[in-house]
Amino acid sequence: MGERSPGKQALRRTSTQEGHLMERIGKGKGVAALLNGRAKKVTPKVVRALQKALPEATVLVSRDLEQARRQARLIVEEHPYLVLCGGGDGTIAQLLNLLREQGLRVFPTVGPLKLGTGNAWANSVGAGDFCKLVGQLPRLPRQLPTQTFNLLDVEGTLCHFAGLGWDGKVLNDYLRNLDKRSSQLFGSRLAMRFHKGLGGYLYAISRMSIPDEWRRLWTEGTPRLTLENAGQEAFTLDAHGNLVPWGGLAGLDPKLLYEGPVSVAASGTVAEFGFRLRVFPFARAKPGFVNVRVYAGSIGDALRTLPRLWMGRYPLEGMHDFFVKSARMRFSRPMPFEIGGDGAGERDLLELSVAPETVEVVDWPTARDMARS
Repeated sequence: MGERSPGKQALRRTSTQEGHLMERIGKGKGVAALLNGRAKKVTPKVVRALQKALPEATVLVSRDLEQARRQARLIVEEHPYLVLCGGGDGTIAQLLNLLREQGLRVFPTVGPLKLGTGNAWANSVGAGDFCKLVGQLPRLPRQLPTQTFNLLDVEGTLCHFAGLGWDGKVLNDYLRNLDKRSSQLFGSRLAMRFHKGLGGYLYAISRMSIPDEWRRLWTEGTPRLTLENAGQEAFTLDAHGNLVPWGGLAGLDPKLLYEGPVSVAASGTVAEFGFRLRVFPFARAKPGFVNVRVYAGSIGDALRTLPRLWMGRYPLEGMHDFFVKSARMRFSRPMPFEIGGDGAGERDLLELSVAPETVEVVDWPTARDMARS
């Protein structure tokens, strides 16, 4: 399913190619690392460990957008062959957007580090535990194996997933709860530690998202979605999970992909949403296209089929899959919105497409196997 290719900046062949010695990352010359200083797992100890492992690498820690923008400018000037990125999925999406802002259209290879909360991209490419990985970095091949990922362009913003509905609601509530805890007069630091990470998400879901969703369903009714293909070709899945051309809905405009009730409408180019929740198990089934998924089940339906939903099992009642170059979503009422793992308010209209850029992401398990060979 995933397309793999060698790193672009390698100077020599590996030991498995014509018997040559494998050039390794070593002290990290030509490597940059951008870490999100606001992430819970990005601690001074983590930064020192990375600097010790790769003493010649450029290790940058950003604490706000302007600092990240300056650091992205430095990365463009230095032309690293590899950029390690840690601090969550939003950090990687931000990096790609800032590099694009600097005029870059061919990105350096990105190596996600498992230093965020959900770690969707890091999990998708097998990053594993940071403490183990950081010690392995110098021994890994400079010519790193990679997987090619398409990117979403959501009205000018690059990301690897975005959605409206429950996912946006949970992320917005999680951030709202963190803001509330940080403003407490007493015990704000302790409260912030407790409410970050998986515990914070579970708190937001149980105390905020589910009660609010029940209230809105009672007062406003079930939201409805009109999903349109804004490009040319479109595909869907048959009952066995095989790609088939979209044939349209009987008697209706073939551009219409779905019209009906909606709980989540999302699109992604990676399999996971974070916490190993496989929201997009078919994300890479059609290279050059983006997977748009619509879930129309109720909260009760989701809870009843939670194990299947979490593992990305198919088919699943109420789930609809489409593969398009671009799409337009219209909702009957404003829906909570998230982009690249960051809450972004509410929207009742969204346009998205496959971005012209792709990104090479390190295939960590294969890299480790090569280092042992």
